[in-house]
Amino acid sequence: MRKINQWKFKTKSIAYIKSTTFKTKTSYVKVSFISIILGLLCGIIFLYCFGMNGFGFIFSSLIKPFTSPVEPEGTIILLAVFILLGLGLALGFRIKLFNMGGSGQAIGGLLITYLFLNAVTGGSDFSNLPGGYGILLFLIFIVSGAIVSSLTGILKVLFNIHEVATSIVINWILWYLLKYVLFIKFDTQLNSPNLPEVFGSQLWLFAIIFAIVSIVLVFVICETTTVGYKYKVVGTQSTAAKYAGIKTNSFIIGVTALQGVFISAAGFFYYFGLKSNISVTNDIMPLLGFDGIPIALVAFNNFLGIIPVAILWAVLKDGIQLTMNSPQYMGLPSETSDLLFGIIILFSTMYLLLMKINIFNYVNIIIHKIRDPKFKTEIEIINSDIKELKKEKNILILNLDSTNEKLKIKELKKQIQNKSENLEILRDELNSLTNEYKENKAFQISKIKNKIKDLKLEKHLFINKELDKYNEHSIKGLKKVYEGKYNSTTFPILDQVVSIESEIQNIKESLSNSNIKEQEKLIAKKNKLELKAVSLINKQESQIKYFKNNFASTKQEAKTYLNDLKLIYKKEIKELEAKKGSRTFKKLKIRKLKIDLLEKQMEVVKIYGSNI
Repeated sequence: MRKINQWKFKTKSIAYIKSTTFKTKTSYVKVSFISIILGLLCGIIFLYCFGMNGFGFIFSSLIKPFTSPVEPEGTIILLAVFILLGLGLALGFRIKLFNMGGSGQAIGGLLITYLFLNAVTGGSDFSNLPGGYGILLFLIFIVSGAIVSSLTGILKVLFNIHEVATSIVINWILWYLLKYVLFIKFDTQLNSPNLPEVFGSQLWLFAIIFAIVSIVLVFVICETTTVGYKYKVVGTQSTAAKYAGIKTNSFIIGVTALQGVFISAAGFFYYFGLKSNISVTNDIMPLLGFDGIPIALVAFNNFLGIIPVAILWAVLKDGIQLTMNSPQYMGLPSETSDLLFGIIILFSTMYLLLMKINIFNYVNIIIHKIRDPKFKTEIEIINSDIKELKKEKNILILNLDSTNEKLKIKELKKQIQNKSENLEILRDELNSLTNEYKENKAFQISKIKNKIKDLKLEKHLFINKELDKYNEHSIKGLKKVYEGKYNSTTFPILDQVVSIESEIQNIKESLSNSNIKEQEKLIAKKNKLELKAVSLINKQESQIKYFKNNFASTKQEAKTYLNDLKLIYKKEIKELEAKKGSRTFKKLKIRKLKIDLLEKQMEVVKIYGSNI
């Protein structure tokens, strides 16, 4: 059974990797990567504008957290904070809940914590707080955050008040309430009292374990349970979810409460592990909650994708601060790190544009233009037609056309200016003619736009058709032949193995309710079925191995054939170029040679495909 399970897992994994779903997910990874790279490149250019070494700054920022003599516990706590913030916000974003109250959820926990510490110690010096209060303070933080966050969900459900408005208002209410308590209770003038050390030197360990466990639990629940499936339905089709009997209101309140738990947990680790107090001298609210927005955006709300993005964020956030303290970068503004992250966020919001940009496809088109003169000519003809139509459209838009109607309109305007007789009749005629001209012009522009659209579609279809045709019949097509043989061999056997496994499972269930003689028969039948399944798997593996070896050797033969072919044609082209004669004749001859070479390259599958 072990071999059967391993083979099934491997086969299904290969099928999943080749599936459209996997390709779609990898496209999001690609876009995240591109947005980060583009953001960093823009940041580098900005630094060069300040006369700084941009590449050196970014490189230093990425390695400083690992090479700095300062212990890395702070970076790990910051990583946990970013993971939890990203997770909390992604939970809401996936069901179209835009919770902007992260700062308020952290401040709410801080407010209740200060009141609790004051009640326990009787003052504002918390350094002598007895041990064992760490878990209680953590619970105070996350419960407070959950209550504050769920308020936005409750107000949305009961009164249809948008969560962005309520969460921002709650942020400011809690911020001024915290300042009031600190001024009245603790007589604070500059900074709040220092928070006590909890969990000793192990806070970083508790933080990262809590963050990783949280993200794994959320991922497992969302991907493997009924609750997770309902959550997805609420996010993608809220109306359908209501008709299906899913309590969407309960989900909204539950998700906002859960957001509060994760965001306030991030606030706990941030204030107890990194900040220890909070400045109250101005009206600038702590922006901790907003730091999770870019992490969720760049990760495209993918729970597991939040981890690498949070790692980069934590490393860069710490690294930039450490690098800015270096003598060679002392002149940089303090807002440099926020600017860099802002640029990355800007590119991440342009994900639709970045997803459409397929550099490899553009490169393939350029290569195929060089390879196939007919392909290049056809595209040039379509582009020329599009260019002509655009000229026509611009002439109409800029009123540069000279139609009979336009000439008549000019003549009527002259007559009216000269105060001719029958002015009213002339004005009516002018209005009628002008309206007719405008309608006709709008119709003509619309017609041209549709023609341009049709030509662009035609060009797109032609390019795809030619590239697919080349990929199918050239050396690249050999891989498709191999994949076709793999699929036709593997999936029928997979169906048989699954069917046999189902029979084995039924036998296992029957064993407990059978007597000894029946059990012996059932065990013998089970063993026979297992052997049959293993035999099918062995047959599939040997066939695939045979196909793979054939594919490798055939591909090598085809490469040798094509290399020899290219050398012959290159030699002919060089000889032709060296000869004296008409330049036009030479071009036509070289064009013909290139077309002949392409046609022979596209006979590879026909010649070698049957060898696989």
